[in-house]
Amino acid sequence: MSKNVTTYECEQGTLLKSYETFVALKSKDGKHLVTSKWHSKTTTRQINEFFGGEVAEKVAQSTLDAMGRFIEAYNK
Repeated sequence: MSKNVTTYECEQGTLLKSYETFVALKSKDGKHLVTSKWHSKTTTRQINEFFGGEVAEKVAQSTLDAMGRFIEAYNK
């Protein structure tokens, strides 16, 4: 993974943060989520590397933001 990528382990799976934005969740149950918002070519590449060809459901950016804020607060 790139230097501007952070992953967070949580009960649901692994959350991907690109720069300062949460962009994807690789779920333990196989129901992966990815932001429906386009950010950049680099972020798209990072998401593709993260999923390794697996399919993900597109969700609102606000959904991943809320999950990410919760996980960051929990890990402090």
